[in-house]
Order: sequence, then C-alpha cells, then structure tokens
Amino acid sequence: MTWGDAYMYLMVIAVYLLMALGVVGTLLPVIPGMFVASLSILAFKLLFPESSLGWGFVIFAQCLSVAGQLADIFMTWIGAKKFGATWRGALGSFAGVVFGIFIPPQLFWIFAAPILFAFAFEYFGGASFKSAGRAGLGAFAGSVGASAFKIAGVFVMIGGFTYQMFF
Repeated sequence: MTWGDAYMYLMVIAVYLLMALGVVGTLLPVIPGMFVASLSILAFKLLFPESSLGWGFVIFAQCLSVAGQLADIFMTWIGAKKFGATWRGALGSFAGVVFGIFIPPQLFWIFAAPILFAFAFEYFGGASFKSAGRAGLGAFAGSVGASAFKIAGVFVMIGGFTYQMFF
C-alpha cells in the first residue's frame, strides 16, 4: 500500500465521520447536517478526482442537501396548512423554524417554536383556541416530516458514497 492509498483511505474514514456528524446535525439544528454530509462528499471528489466516486452522485448529493433545507421550511408550512391554518398560522410556523434555530436549546426550540408561533399567529389573528392548536400540531407534524426527510437524505448519501467507492 502506498502513501497515496493510505491517505485516500484516511479521507474515506473522514468522510464517514463527517456524514455521521451530518446524521447528528439533522437532529441538532445548530449543525447543518445535510450540508456537512454533502460537502464532505464534494471535498473528497475534489481531493481525489481519480477515485471511483462519480460527479453525478456528487451533484445529486448537493441537490439533495438543498432539498433538505427547503423541506425544513416548506414542510412545516404545508403541515400547518393541512391542519387548517390560515396564512397567519403558516407564516407563524415559518417564523418559528427561522427563530427556533437561534433560541437555546436549539434541539427543543426547532420543534417547539413552529408549534408556538403557528398557534400564536392563528390565535391572535382571531382563530379559536382549538383551531389555533390544530395549526400548531400541523406545524409540528411538518417539522417532524422534514427531519425524517433529512435523516433519510443523509443515509442515501452514505449508501451512495459506499456503493460508489467499494462496489
């Protein structure tokens, strides 16, 4: 085994570690998990252009990462709307996603803020307590769905990287 081979295997391990961090980051909003995972794949390809990792998969991983970030915003919005929120509740759920990232502890607030904001925007906009509560529940359902999508996306990246490198 040459030094170049050993270096490449070390970098493969580094990519897997960063993708593991990506899985954790999908649950901890302080770390942009999908971006960490997809950028580790891109960095590997740039460092080792001769590797069996294809550019098509690298581009796919970047697009999947962007889709995950968009899912965070839109699935929360759509969840609130599906549970009967007006534009106020949907806007509140969106504001909750944005502000929840910055309120410690983020792991709690990334889920709680969309619920509370959707509820508050609906309730103070004139909706009943019950319908405002449904809007908050919908925002939560959308947020959980977005998190599931992002976790699945990182696992797709892990599987695709493994397949491209070793099979």
